[in-house]
Amino acid sequence: MSVTSRNLHMNLVLLLICFVVMATQACMIDSIADAGAAEPVIFQRVFVEDVELSDMTRSEAEEALYQYVDKVVLQPLVLTSGDEAWQLDPNDIGLHVFVPEIVERALAVGRAGSWLDRLRFRRASPDKVVSIPLTMSVDEDLFKDFVFDLMAEIHIPAEDAVFIINEDDTVTVKPSRIGRHLDPRDLGNRIRETLPRRYDRTLVLNVQPIMPSLTTSQANAMGIKECIGKFSTSFDPGNTSRVHNIREAANAIDGTILGPGETFSFNKTVGPRSAETGYLDAPVMVEDDLVPGIGGGICQVSSTLYNAVLLANLRVVARVNHSMAPAYVPAGRDATVAYDYIDFRFRNDGSSHVLIKFFLNKNTITSKVYGYMPSGQKISIITSIEERIPPGVIKKEDASLAPGDEVVEDSGAWGYVVTVYRVVEQDGTEQSRELISKDRYRPRSKRVRVGIALSEST
Repeated sequence: MSVTSRNLHMNLVLLLICFVVMATQACMIDSIADAGAAEPVIFQRVFVEDVELSDMTRSEAEEALYQYVDKVVLQPLVLTSGDEAWQLDPNDIGLHVFVPEIVERALAVGRAGSWLDRLRFRRASPDKVVSIPLTMSVDEDLFKDFVFDLMAEIHIPAEDAVFIINEDDTVTVKPSRIGRHLDPRDLGNRIRETLPRRYDRTLVLNVQPIMPSLTTSQANAMGIKECIGKFSTSFDPGNTSRVHNIREAANAIDGTILGPGETFSFNKTVGPRSAETGYLDAPVMVEDDLVPGIGGGICQVSSTLYNAVLLANLRVVARVNHSMAPAYVPAGRDATVAYDYIDFRFRNDGSSHVLIKFFLNKNTITSKVYGYMPSGQKISIITSIEERIPPGVIKKEDASLAPGDEVVEDSGAWGYVVTVYRVVEQDGTEQSRELISKDRYRPRSKRVRVGIALSEST
């Protein structure tokens, strides 16, 4: 064997002897530490939070921790948000501290692990401490109930600014309100972190604001100040199905706000008219007859709104007149609608937002448009009937009538050719005269039942 090999061999032997000696030393220290004691004690420098367990037996350590839990951990916490405060009693959430398990971990310090780990612990600096975490649990159901109740108490919904219509048809703004809600994320961990503290047992809750969709400043900036156009039509209150449909459509539109440049669509706003959407059968005009139809009465809503829009000096984008002039508005002042193919649309070309409102009483529906109109401006609608078209007469024989007798079933209706203008005046001086429409309405024939002359043979 060479000299180099012999030296290497000797070094390995010496190193192995050192390891054996160190391991033996560690075992001897363990034996000496526990020798002569009725039960083992916790080594030096072992803490649970600020409670030192050094040199304590199992029972002594448990007693010390139970006192700490009772005097500190189970004492109420204060939860705050601004000037408000709530108290949390840990017992109310079923808090449990695992004292025996914690003491068991404390006793294992310096005894568990490899002999090298134990030796390192013995030779560590006296200033180096071992902290055993305070393990605890809560009743999940009780904790969820506590958090839910706390969230409910803290929660304040946001309130949007509201436009208030005054008796004189001016508009004021009811201020908005910022709401709040408790964000419960990480609340459990923060409570666990606070519970072991002897002092500063106050926890600031994570309460977040809920912003309103429409703030006071936003509402004021819309410039909705007064009624700038209104129109009313009448209906038969005894026709309950028709009244129901009128009310449904008006409610769908009521409160709509249009910004400058925005376009209103009647069909998009009101939606489909069907039994599934809450509309009823009511008389509708088909050809020359009134027949039952889902949504009868809807066109009265669109026509009433159309007139208010004209008087508010808004730009009409799409409008179609009825084939025959309806009775509830002057000829030339109606706007028919059908969900899939005939729409009534208008655009807000003004400088302010506009607010659309509907008001119903026993036998009238009123549409009002609120916004801003320059002082001294007046809008008027002038209707000119250029042609009157008389109705024809349809006679139908009726054997139940005496010869020569006649009974008028339907007086019919005149047809018209109508021109409509919108006139804008400023301080009494006409500024513009705009052609709005030129409509043709066909007449509805007069219907008469006549008696039949009997033959002599009869």
